[in-house]
Amino acid sequence: MRKVLLLVPDLFFRVRIGDVVRALGATPVDVTAANVQAEVADAALLVVDAAPAVNGLAVVQLLKGDPATAWLPVLGFGSHVDVAGQRAALQAGCDRLVTRGKLMAELPTLLAGFLTPAPAAEDKV
Repeated sequence: MRKVLLLVPDLFFRVRIGDVVRALGATPVDVTAANVQAEVADAALLVVDAAPAVNGLAVVQLLKGDPATAWLPVLGFGSHVDVAGQRAALQAGCDRLVTRGKLMAELPTLLAGFLTPAPAAEDKV
């Protein structure tokens, strides 16, 4: 079963994301900066809170800077008013960044976009 790593300290967001991950047939796994690399091997996605207090962007930079883990897609979310934080999240390597409001409003669609495999080239006829 596919794992979705959650570097999301806020209980409200973590529980909601975990529920949707399970509904999509994957397993949510809570991670910290200290143990995230141990969980990457069979993960399909990392969801990270881009708030400065979380220090998730340092984790994203570490993962994206290592060829062994750079392949892991990262969905970041943060405050809609923190423009500097949004730029920092994208520079750190988030593949997609959304506001907290958009995350909650479109969570199933956002996660499904990462968890649904793309059709093979021969299926695109």
